[in-house]
Amino acid sequence: MVRPLRIRGAGFRGRDDGQVSPFKRERPGIRALVLGAQAAGAGGVALLAFLPVLIGGGSWFARLAALACAVALSGGHLAWFAYGSVARPALVLVVQAALSFGPLLQFGGSWSPAIGFFAGGLLLVHPPAKAVAGALPACAVAGLVTAWPGASVETGVAAAVTAGVAALTLFGLGTAARLVDERDDEVRELKRQSIAEERKRFSRDLHDLLGLSLSAITLKGELVDRLLATRPTQAKEELAELLVMSRRALADVRTIAAGYRQLSLEEECRAAADVLSAAGTRVTVARSGVDDLPPRVATTLVTALREGVTNVVRHSTASWCAFSVSAEDGTAWLEIVNDGATGAADGGVDAGSGLRNLRDRLDVLNGTLTAEAGPDGTHRLLVAIPLGHGAV
Repeated sequence: MVRPLRIRGAGFRGRDDGQVSPFKRERPGIRALVLGAQAAGAGGVALLAFLPVLIGGGSWFARLAALACAVALSGGHLAWFAYGSVARPALVLVVQAALSFGPLLQFGGSWSPAIGFFAGGLLLVHPPAKAVAGALPACAVAGLVTAWPGASVETGVAAAVTAGVAALTLFGLGTAARLVDERDDEVRELKRQSIAEERKRFSRDLHDLLGLSLSAITLKGELVDRLLATRPTQAKEELAELLVMSRRALADVRTIAAGYRQLSLEEECRAAADVLSAAGTRVTVARSGVDDLPPRVATTLVTALREGVTNVVRHSTASWCAFSVSAEDGTAWLEIVNDGATGAADGGVDAGSGLRNLRDRLDVLNGTLTAEAGPDGTHRLLVAIPLGHGAV
């Protein structure tokens, strides 16, 4: 005997509670708002550094040089840290240091806010411990240079604090830009996953819900074709049943489109027995204790029943088939046994997409699936679902 292959659910719980992810409620224009805030912050820090030089006297050459450095610092910061990160951090920091500390030696404490560009860049590109260890001395240097020519200690402290506030401002705006960018990436990934999951659901439901119905319609059509010449009255009756099956298949298609379905286990047992009988297979059905199953468990059992019976019809030459559904000891069971197993019918749980789909459904409910073929040509499919998981 082939050893049974058991698939145990991994305990993964899909999102089927109908809640809308907060990522889908993005406020329009938030990216533009953050970029605008970055531009305003960088421009404001540059202006704080340039204005004292402009109104403090000195040559026009010195004023133009200060203006060029301020524009380069603010524009470079926006270009380098527009998304909160930078491609070549070492080179960027060297340029910021040159544009910040070089004019500081010329203009003194009035240029101290510009040190915030370098300190803020450190905070943005390095881990917190390393960044703070570099940013604090940079701000301290701004204070020392300001106080060195004979200015008061208070003036030096004010310059250091100004540089620190500027650094924190630029760091906060850059971090906000990075978070918004990451959030946009998460939204795109969430949408991609949602689309992929919906496609998977549609494909799985199309296979699971319509496989048995289409097989039944085919069998009925073949039977009607054989009966038309010899027994037209019976052929008419079978044709009426075929119409009922086709309407039911149409209803299944609508449930797939709506994304919701709750199947009746009792009705599906009768329908499965009718399909097997139409295929010329002797049927035995047993049901016990399944009248009050949780809807998710009942729907999954119906799906398993449809898949199992479809495989019996398509992939076997069964002369008999017995299936039973029951619930005992906190577990719902479905067992399908038939003879004449051939091909995919005895290929295990990975023989076709239908059983793979069934395995995915059982994973959500922490269920198990066993498929085994016997040496005498029989095939057995056993599904078990803990009732506690199905009630969630």
